[in-house]
Amino acid sequence: MKNARYYPYERNRYFYGKLLTVRDFESEQKYFNDKRRLSNRLLHGSGVACGLQVVAVDDKTISLETGVAIDYAGREIVVAAPFTQKLSMIEGFSNNESAQNIYLCIAYDEKGKEPVHSVAGSSTRPEEVSEYNRIQESYRLFIREEAPDHTTYGFSRLLEDVDLIYQDKQLRIWQKSPRYVNPSSSFNLRLVIEKNLQLPRLEIEYVISSECFTDIDGNSEVKVHFMEPEHGGETEYELKIPLDVRSVPDTVDRILIKNNRVRIKIGEREFEVEAPINSAVQIYSSDIKEKLMRNYREMNLDQYLEALPEQPIYLAKISLLQIGPTFMIEKVEPLPFNEYIYNTSNLYTLGLLNQAKQSNLKFTSRGTVAMLPPGGEPRFQVKYDQNNQEFDFRLGIPQIEPPLGDISNSGLVEIELETSLKAGKSYFSEEISHGLGAGPVLIITGVEESTDEELMEIPQHSEQIFFGAYEVFHKSPYDSIAPRLAIGSVVYPQKGTFRIGVRCQTNKITQVRIRWWAYRKSTEI
Repeated sequence: MKNARYYPYERNRYFYGKLLTVRDFESEQKYFNDKRRLSNRLLHGSGVACGLQVVAVDDKTISLETGVAIDYAGREIVVAAPFTQKLSMIEGFSNNESAQNIYLCIAYDEKGKEPVHSVAGSSTRPEEVSEYNRIQESYRLFIREEAPDHTTYGFSRLLEDVDLIYQDKQLRIWQKSPRYVNPSSSFNLRLVIEKNLQLPRLEIEYVISSECFTDIDGNSEVKVHFMEPEHGGETEYELKIPLDVRSVPDTVDRILIKNNRVRIKIGEREFEVEAPINSAVQIYSSDIKEKLMRNYREMNLDQYLEALPEQPIYLAKISLLQIGPTFMIEKVEPLPFNEYIYNTSNLYTLGLLNQAKQSNLKFTSRGTVAMLPPGGEPRFQVKYDQNNQEFDFRLGIPQIEPPLGDISNSGLVEIELETSLKAGKSYFSEEISHGLGAGPVLIITGVEESTDEELMEIPQHSEQIFFGAYEVFHKSPYDSIAPRLAIGSVVYPQKGTFRIGVRCQTNKITQVRIRWWAYRKSTEI
C-alpha cells in the first residue's frame, strides 16, 4: 500500500448526467476504506482483537485458531476457519539452522477472485481478456527468523529508553530504563535476555554507574549479574535491578555501563563486548502519568502514524530443537510481544479498569517458619531474588522445653459400687474434665490401695498404686490387697473430658479409688 496515511480525503460528487468510470468507483471504495482504517489505527491500535491462538499439533505441525486482528495500517485481518500446516511448508521457513527461535507472523493480503471475460478488453485486443470480478480480503502467514526491534511497538519510546547491548543469531540482550522517575522513589532497571533454547547456560555481568541512582546500600556503582538457572529451559528472561532515586528533582541523569564493557559467558566460552550504553532518565517532581499523557497529546499525526504500515503481527515464538538432520517443535509461546487490542467496555465489565492504582515497583514475597531445638536463639533471615523480584522471609523459632514426660494433669476419682455387688458387673464414673482443653489426650489409670489406718501400718501396703494386669503380683512379696479390677477409659476430644469404667471380679468391696493421669504433647498444647 503506497499511500499508508490515507489522507487528504476526496470523495465523489455526483450530478445528473455524470459519466462514471472505473476511477470513480475505485475512489468511492477507497474513501470509505481509508476513513475506517485511519479510525482503526487511531482509536484501536494494532494487534490481535480476539482468537488467533497458535498451538503445536505435533512435532512439526502448528494450528492457527480463528480470530480477528488489525494490522499496523488499520486493515482488518479475519481468520474465519482454523488453519493447520506443517511448519516446513510455511513461507520463509528454512531448515538450515533448526536449533533456534522462529516467529510465526500474519499480514493482511488480498487477491483477485471469480475471473470473467472482459467485453471492453476484447474489443481492443484480439486475444480473449479476463478480469477478476471480486477482490478477496485474506491474510498471509510466514516465518521470520529475526526478532523485531523492541522500540517498534506502540508508544514504548514514551515510557522507556531501550538499548541493545548485544545481538547475534542465538542471543539478544536489551537494557530498559524508564523515561521519568520521581525523586526519593524507586524503580527497576530491566535486563531482557532472548536466547536460543539450546544455547548453553548463560551468564552476564557488568557494572552500571550514575550520579542520582543508587542500590539499597547507597552505592552509585551497581553490579548487574544474571546467571541462568541450571535447568532453565526458557527462551526469555528478565532481570530487575531495583534502584533508589536521590532527592534531586527536575534533573536528567544518565545510566552508563562502566568502561562500556559487558562480560558474557556461554557455557565454557567467555568473552567481553563493547556496549556504549547511555540511558537518559529524567527525575520529574510532578505526576509522571500526567507527563506521559501530555507527551502523548502533543504528538502530531505523522508521529502517531510513524509505525511501518507493512509491519506484520507476531503471532507466536516457536522454539525448535535440532534432531539430526531434522527438527522438532519444543515450545510455542503465543504473542511474544503482547500485540493485543483490548475492548474497553469488556475490560470495565470484567472490572479490570476499576482496580486501585498500584505502584510501578512490584514485589512478591513468601515466608517460611522453622522450629529450632529448645534453648536456642530465634533467627530471622531475608533473601532477595532479583530474577523473580521476590523476597524470601525465613523465621526460626526455638521450641518450648516440654515438661518432663509431657505430664499435663492428674487426679483421683472414687467409684461407688452397689452394696449387693455382683462379680463381673461394670460400673462407671461421672464425666471428668482433664483440664487440657479440646483434642485427643492419653489417659493412664491405676488402682490405689485403701488408705485405712490399719492397712497403713503394713509397709508394703502404704502408698501403692497398681497398673495393668497387677494380678501377676499375686502370692508374691509384692502382692496387693487392692481389689481385682478391669479398668478402661473413654475420651471425648471435643468436650475435653473422659470417663472411667471398672469391672469388679469380687463382691467384697463397695468402693474403688482410681488414680488417673492425662498426657498431651506439648507441641499440640
